[in-house]
Amino acid sequence: MSKNKNFSSVTWPTWPQYGSDEEKAVQRVIKSNQLFAEKEVRRFEKQYANYLGIKHCLGLGNATQGLHLALAALDVGEGDEVLVTSYSWISTASCILMQNAVPVFCDIESESLGMCPQDMESKITPFTKAVIMTHMFGYPAKIEELSQICKKYSIPLIEDASHAHGAEVEGKKLGTYGDISVFSLHQRKTLSVGDGGILCTDNDEVANKVYRLRSFGDEDLSYNYRMTEFAGALGQCGLTKLDKHNEIRIENALYLSEKLQRSSKVRVRLTRSFEKGAYYGVLLDVLDTWVDFEDELTKLQNMGIPLGETWTPLHLHPHFNPVKTPARGLPWNHPSYKGAMKNIHYKDLDLPIVNYHCPKRILELYVHPPCSRIELDFLIKLIGDNN
Repeated sequence: MSKNKNFSSVTWPTWPQYGSDEEKAVQRVIKSNQLFAEKEVRRFEKQYANYLGIKHCLGLGNATQGLHLALAALDVGEGDEVLVTSYSWISTASCILMQNAVPVFCDIESESLGMCPQDMESKITPFTKAVIMTHMFGYPAKIEELSQICKKYSIPLIEDASHAHGAEVEGKKLGTYGDISVFSLHQRKTLSVGDGGILCTDNDEVANKVYRLRSFGDEDLSYNYRMTEFAGALGQCGLTKLDKHNEIRIENALYLSEKLQRSSKVRVRLTRSFEKGAYYGVLLDVLDTWVDFEDELTKLQNMGIPLGETWTPLHLHPHFNPVKTPARGLPWNHPSYKGAMKNIHYKDLDLPIVNYHCPKRILELYVHPPCSRIELDFLIKLIGDNN
């Protein structure tokens, strides 16, 4: 704990923190004269598969590509519906448009802010071809319930685990519940390679199709979605440190929760007792008693504290409420489409839990290592009521 309680400012540490291990890995790639996906990528894929305890992991350029290929591998296309959470990054839902399919947005539940199993089940129709759920900020969603519902209706489940490297439910790692899972390796993620993604599955047929589609030239429409050797090498370094880094994030989240339990401004969200979170970001509920919230938040941000509002719900995003119909068209307006979103405006959807929480009632705080109690105490001093 910091001994100095009278500090006026701190410099919040940046993430990621690359060092000599990563420098050696990059130099290894340069000396090989092989930058295109080869040995380093294959080695990382194997190591990540072993880490998860899953058969197949395939490296990609980013997680959006992974989500796109997941739908392509499942033959999702025109006239199909994909159930998806409204609270996530845009690519969780925009990937559906890449396949000319129709997003059907589901509400979240208040505990984890993940997809609500009951709402999801109520929206299954004969047109439902897949479900995409998200483990928000490394907090496990109600994945066992979601998985059971998908199995009940024989609907493939895609886990967007972009934030959830190493997170678990009762000892089982996230990314192993769905038929397909996708992780992000973007600069800000807990396992960072600058930019990259990885798709994971136990399904041999899906793995084979994704392998074919991630490179140009297959008989099916295929893409330039490969991972670089630099990303593969950096991924190997990050994976060796992931569990240790996650423990630091967990310790930081628990410390914040303890010290801010009497705060009149925020309440720290923790995972449930049987879960292990990755805490890509620690989530704070904004309490009604924080009356000058907007002004104080701006001041905190100007002081360099990485505290900010999260995303506007996706059903309100311009992708799904365009002022002008794009050249590619809108799959829910196609004359042949007869599903749940026919003649429905996305912005008018009734999703009460997501509309209540987002975006004004949830803040995220980055507590990546080497963030320590020095930085955390500074924030606690500013927004806590127990000083």
